[in-house]
Amino acid sequence: MTIATNTYTSFTAKGIREELADVIYNISPTDTPFMTKASRGKLTNTFFEWQTDALATASTSNAQLEGDDITAYDAVTPTVRLGNYAQIARKTAVVSDTQDVLDTAGRKSELAYQISKKSAELKRDVAASLMDNIATVAGNTTTARVTGSLLAFIKSNIDKGVGGVAPVYTTTPSDVWTNGTQRAFTETILKNVMQQCYTNGATITDLLVGASNKQTASGFAGIASLRMNQNIVKQASVIGAADVYLSDF
Repeated sequence: MTIATNTYTSFTAKGIREELADVIYNISPTDTPFMTKASRGKLTNTFFEWQTDALATASTSNAQLEGDDITAYDAVTPTVRLGNYAQIARKTAVVSDTQDVLDTAGRKSELAYQISKKSAELKRDVAASLMDNIATVAGNTTTARVTGSLLAFIKSNIDKGVGGVAPVYTTTPSDVWTNGTQRAFTETILKNVMQQCYTNGATITDLLVGASNKQTASGFAGIASLRMNQNIVKQASVIGAADVYLSDF
């Protein structure tokens, strides 16, 4: 079937208003679980420190005579001062006054939109840096200060692949990990590390993994039941993810 001769169609018409949704959909991932769970504080110095201490090894031979006099005293071990350097991070945007007053879809102010977007990007930059393998840098007039990452601090309670070398440092995380041979994440590895953490005095509350390892962890035998009772008449939900891992520790 053909259209009538001289039918005026949208293919040749001029002045048709565009159909543009008045919304901008952000398709980038924005979750920052580690940074979200971390506590907040205020710095008064570019180098911030904290102290750690540990008890002496438990003794099974600490039996004393009744009425005995003390003639020698146990050695006192000082606390350990750890530290890290504060890093400056930034995102920049510049918008002309003309562009900022134009009628744009999805935002009333171009400058406000760009500031909001850059803020989200900055948050992701900080979160990525905290979870990366980055050594701290003191900085100077030509070198920016760098905050040492969480990974650079971890040198114990570990289960590393062949060839992996943990960072070596005393008070600041000035060294980084040497990656070992890559291997699959297993429940055996998780149990090993959790046992080390507990033995060394850690209180384990959260397990943070990437997207791929999250799917692997959801299949571990120690996961709490993936079944639940449905007390109302409706279509049941299929649970394909785990939120709680029940370990010995």
